[in-house]
Amino acid sequence: MNNHDNAHRHEHRLRLLRQLGRYLWEKRRDLILWLLWTGVQALVFVLYRITLEPLIYASMLGTAVGGYFFVTGFVRWRKRQMELELLQKLLDEKVLPLPKPHDLSEKNYQTLVTQLAEARQRDRREYEEKQSAMVDFYTLWVHQIKTPIAAMRLLLQSDKETPSSQLLGELTRIEGYSEMVLSYMRLQSDETDYVFRKISVDPLIRKTLRRFARLFIGGKLSVSFEGTGMEVVTDEKWLLIVLEQVISNAVKYTPPGGKVSILSENGMLVIADTGIGIRKEDQPRVFQRGYTGFNGRGERHSSGLGLYLCREIMDRLGGKITLDSEPGKGCRVMLAFPERVEGYE
Repeated sequence: MNNHDNAHRHEHRLRLLRQLGRYLWEKRRDLILWLLWTGVQALVFVLYRITLEPLIYASMLGTAVGGYFFVTGFVRWRKRQMELELLQKLLDEKVLPLPKPHDLSEKNYQTLVTQLAEARQRDRREYEEKQSAMVDFYTLWVHQIKTPIAAMRLLLQSDKETPSSQLLGELTRIEGYSEMVLSYMRLQSDETDYVFRKISVDPLIRKTLRRFARLFIGGKLSVSFEGTGMEVVTDEKWLLIVLEQVISNAVKYTPPGGKVSILSENGMLVIADTGIGIRKEDQPRVFQRGYTGFNGRGERHSSGLGLYLCREIMDRLGGKITLDSEPGKGCRVMLAFPERVEGYE
């Protein structure tokens, strides 16, 4: 115990000496000025052959007064340094116990420290929320992509001859999940840029329909699309991702013999299907990350990620995605686009 106490006292003395050295360094100009002034006085006394006793007395008196102010100044300086060290340790706390400022300059510094601490807290919360969302997304994604992989393995291990359309369907699902996670990564990046320009929606719809043509044929689904004539100001690349997600869902949840319709209605792009539908109580939550509802979609391996991703993209594009559905009668997904986009004339 004695050795520990001695080591602690030794460390305390070293710390005190280091602080004293820093204080002397900060006050070096004042000390140099005091020494110069004393030296000038001594030189004047010598040149005029004045006895040095008054100078010595004045110097001793000045040294005593200066020493008092030096010591009290060091005590105050050391106290402020200890408070600052404590503040540095408490920067991650929500409330900073700032001491009472001694002057206007110190008050301004405290205001700056408070603002920096609050900004750091906001950045940290945003980072933690983003990390939590990313972990949740990848957890769901990994769980979902295992399903088509397992299905393909079973099809390949089967003794019966597997139709290529079934393998193609599972492969398309894997591609869709892969593109989904890449889109999510780009969406979360601070460097993601959006190129807004006036585009025709119909070519993007036709491109998406061609991509899923085999799935429409394999699922014995019909398509109703005669062109919408819609022209909107948006980012073509990101809108294509939304269309692929929505039309992919329509194909996935529409039974054989069903129909997928794409049309323009009241200035909105509507993708409607005759699929299994969504319960009314589930509809407000289908755009939440990971929400799959309780309407039978879980039996068809709903990921709870596609519509969430669509909502995130549409929000960034300044648009809106909504849906209306009734179990057993299908689903209508509506895409609304902004009338004006900031920065685009």
